[in-house]
Amino acid sequence: MGETVEIPVEWREHVHPRRGGIPGPPVAVDEGAARRARAWDLAARPIAKEMLDHERTDPELGRALRAWLDGEADPAGAAAAAAVAVRYLEEVEGTAFLDAWVLDHGLAFAACAVTEAFSIEPGPVPRPATPGSGLVARLVAYGDGAPRGWRGEIRRVTFHDHFPVGRWVAEDSAAKRLRTLLAAAPDDGYGDAVARLSNHRGDAWRQRVASYLAPTETAWLDGSPGSSFGSADLDYEFLLCSLSSAAQIGKVRWVPVTPAVIGTLLDGLGTDALPLLDLALRQGHDAEATRAVVLRALAGIADEAVFPFLLDHMGAKGVPAALQEAADRYPDHALRALAPLIDEGTTKGLQAAGTVRRLLYARPGLAGAVPAGSVGALLPRPAVPDCADLPEVLTGRPARGAKSDWADPALLPRILTRDRDRALPAGATRHLLGLLARKAPEAARVRAFCDPHSLAEFSWAVFERWQALGAPTRHNWALAQLGLIGDDTTVRRLSPLIKAWPGQGLTARAAAALDVLAAVGSDVALTHLFELTRRGRYKGLKARAALKIDEIAAARGMTRDALADRAVPAFGLDERGTLVLDYGPRRFTVAFDEQLVPLVREPGGRVRKSAPKPGPKDDPALAPAAHALFTGLRKDLRTIADQEIRRLELAMTTRRSWTPEDFRTLFVAHPLLGHIVRRLVWTTGSGTAFRVDEGRDYADVRDDPFTPAPDDRVGIAHPVLLGDELRAWAELFADYEILQPFEQLGRPVHRLTEGERAAHRLARVEGLVLPYGKAKGHSQGRWESVDADGGFAGGWLARRDPAGLYVVAVLSPGLGHYMYGEGEDQKITALWAGPAPARAPEDTVPLGRVDPVTMSEVVHDLVRSAY
Repeated sequence: MGETVEIPVEWREHVHPRRGGIPGPPVAVDEGAARRARAWDLAARPIAKEMLDHERTDPELGRALRAWLDGEADPAGAAAAAAVAVRYLEEVEGTAFLDAWVLDHGLAFAACAVTEAFSIEPGPVPRPATPGSGLVARLVAYGDGAPRGWRGEIRRVTFHDHFPVGRWVAEDSAAKRLRTLLAAAPDDGYGDAVARLSNHRGDAWRQRVASYLAPTETAWLDGSPGSSFGSADLDYEFLLCSLSSAAQIGKVRWVPVTPAVIGTLLDGLGTDALPLLDLALRQGHDAEATRAVVLRALAGIADEAVFPFLLDHMGAKGVPAALQEAADRYPDHALRALAPLIDEGTTKGLQAAGTVRRLLYARPGLAGAVPAGSVGALLPRPAVPDCADLPEVLTGRPARGAKSDWADPALLPRILTRDRDRALPAGATRHLLGLLARKAPEAARVRAFCDPHSLAEFSWAVFERWQALGAPTRHNWALAQLGLIGDDTTVRRLSPLIKAWPGQGLTARAAAALDVLAAVGSDVALTHLFELTRRGRYKGLKARAALKIDEIAAARGMTRDALADRAVPAFGLDERGTLVLDYGPRRFTVAFDEQLVPLVREPGGRVRKSAPKPGPKDDPALAPAAHALFTGLRKDLRTIADQEIRRLELAMTTRRSWTPEDFRTLFVAHPLLGHIVRRLVWTTGSGTAFRVDEGRDYADVRDDPFTPAPDDRVGIAHPVLLGDELRAWAELFADYEILQPFEQLGRPVHRLTEGERAAHRLARVEGLVLPYGKAKGHSQGRWESVDADGGFAGGWLARRDPAGLYVVAVLSPGLGHYMYGEGEDQKITALWAGPAPARAPEDTVPLGRVDPVTMSEVVHDLVRSAY
């Protein structure tokens, strides 16, 4: 323990000493107190003899008391006599008996007597209060004619004794003095005391006192009855000071935070006391004072476990500074503890990275102690000369101020110039930090002068440093600056945090991070914004992401859908939609399946699911870079592939279309989307269906060349529009072994009969019963259940066709409230079409006026969802 925990010097006089631990202040036995105690013992003997004869006196205590009165050194008898003196004599100082026992009979005797005293009570057992009677104190005065036996018996304490007099003999100050004496006793004296104490641990009261006096006897506390500390024990502080092993801390429900208690816990438990320090911080009582004591304790613990503990409490005042102090004092422990967290992609990972980077930059000698893995990326880069020819935006004297002084350029990666052979001098970097701290837009001008990768790395390091300082709101520019000088890597790192922050109570930070994605403005950034509107767990965040997309689209003069068309990244694929992984002597080509999952094709034609690991014969620079490139691509596509496939499926069911020029530019020629385009059947507004072949040419169902008219429109063919050609298209795709990204040619088709086209209600779906969860899901998907005021209207589901007509399914009994959970099944009582949804059919039109694709999808959804 002494090797890992350093207890503050100013606390040591308050610590409850234990054998082998911190020595306490010397304790002197008071001869004057002992003389007084002996006199009180003699004066109490007549009373004690009378009580001995009481019929309810505990036989065991009676024998012990008689032995003491007869001159034998019996600890239980001595404790009983002292209890009688305290109860029935005037102005008796109970703790003085400790001095007498130590001087007259030795330390072991005194330990046993104090333990016994805690369990002894003279007088009858109090009657428990009856419900409603209240507590009534009855005082009876007797003169010389007091009836014999009125004082009652000598007995063991019960839970009805709220203020047992034995406490005045074995009160806390006496117990602490006695424990101090035992801790300093010679080995044979301490061993004798422990051996004799073991025979005086008869009940819960005595067991707890003995455990406190001899905390080295771990089994004594482990074997004590009860799962937690009860009210009839020593003061709670003293009970905590009995702990000696990690197994015992489960008994603790709260921790009084004082130097005495915390110092004693550290002395007895060492680093095993951390869960109790965690409990102390979480209690919230007198938080400011509590934190100060706990953080003072943590500063002296040289153990890896301290660092995750501090990260768990980073939101509390003073903890970020304590983390930096602990890392400075114990850098090796910090590196080992924080390194595994850096790759997590979490707030803790950011805090760990910011702390480790600062440590490595401040102490270059630690580089040799860096564990294998991503921590190596935080090491300072090899030095390059300063750049002399700076752009105007970085010239001039850098402003100094509290807003940016915490971001010391010496503790951050250097920013390289475009050619990567020079770096910004410290003054220019400080000037840039000042611009970023003011959120000055001109800071973005450095992009043209600096290497984009090193600039983004610097930007992220500033963000990590801010996190390691507890992300103080007065320096929130550290988040905003990511949008000024960050890149696509920044976006990929930030997106998982945006999704997690609302669940951590950081909704405002997540909203500010959406502004960062918008400020980066790249295709990757827009893709992640779109993904947040679909997959975010938090409704408010999804709505804000959608609003941000609408703002960007409006600024560019286009719709949200048009923006989504133009925001699909190419991910470095060549114009043929391929990517070559160059390992030097080996080269591999990346291909894609129907779900845009990247696959690796070897020169011999064999297809692998992932890129091979670099081997000893591969180029040491090219191979790792190529492997990392594939790994990054696969990670990116996990975000975008499903999103783009679903977006195209929605375009099919909503009849979106494009000009032939936009179709070719946005889809056919797109390096990534081209892989999906060739797996679908397309159609023109004039009704001709076609596909895109491997050479990016168009062909109809007979494989004849086809070219859409310049003024025509191109959309994804819904099978209901293919009519008699549907089977031919299905056979053609089967012959070419073309797998589709979503259900198109095999999609169920529901066409209205002539009678249904003329009808105003669709009888074939009325009466269907939807499970509550399916109906609820429809209300928050392609269907809607929102009234004219924007409120939830659970009595119907509606779906809008391209011309603006609504198909309405009336539900009974209705969804009722806008929440997930259990609910009643929903019966479709009517299905109709009209200009606006309503609770009952209103201004209906013949169903044949509804777009056939919309009607087919309506029937498909309801039939598929029904029981």
